[in-house]
Amino acid sequence: MYTLFLDRSSKFPSVACVKDDVPIFSYVWQGEPTRAPEWMSELEALLKKAQIPPDRIERFICGLGPGSFSGIRAGLAAVNGLALPSRTPVFGIASAAVVAWEHGSAETVTVVGDARRSRLWLVTYRVHAQTGRIVLLDGAAPTHTEADFQLIAADALPISVPAGSRIVTSEWERLQTVLVSHFGASGRLVQRSVFPSADALARMVSANSDRLRPEPSPIYLHPAV
Repeated sequence: MYTLFLDRSSKFPSVACVKDDVPIFSYVWQGEPTRAPEWMSELEALLKKAQIPPDRIERFICGLGPGSFSGIRAGLAAVNGLALPSRTPVFGIASAAVVAWEHGSAETVTVVGDARRSRLWLVTYRVHAQTGRIVLLDGAAPTHTEADFQLIAADALPISVPAGSRIVTSEWERLQTVLVSHFGASGRLVQRSVFPSADALARMVSANSDRLRPEPSPIYLHPAV
């Protein structure tokens, strides 16, 4: 089975193609603007080089954010368009879950982001280092919707992050000051941006194939306006 993975939630969008868990290709756009249409032509060229017609792809899986509003919508629109002629199934996973999964050597991983409007978002996952299975802090399966996330004020971070949890973000430049002020001395804070990648999304799905969200939509932490 050919599966195409796409994540456009960050400033480094990426795509990967896998056949039966064997990587075929992967590609990262280096700071490519989320609204630029050229990325679709580049995706077409990657598929052509790998000799994979779009109608041979049997499953599309897309990162759902939180993150770039335009990037996530463009990614979902693209895969839904590619899937439409053959009615190929489309699934989604929270990009935050992918970020946490890449740091699965820690028992719990808290992912933090800037929700704007003077709020932060966060979610804490438990990752089983041996099996790669991922669950929410309470042991429930992730829904990969906004229901998995908390919206908090910055000063509520210390009481919102579980004791001992590793802390990661894809927005280090924006959140560095507040994160260091609360957790800089703890040894738990990953002091750099950690971006979700399509490669990691593919590896995560291999261990969590029953946790995909069908008919996915972007994860918005505020009502769309």
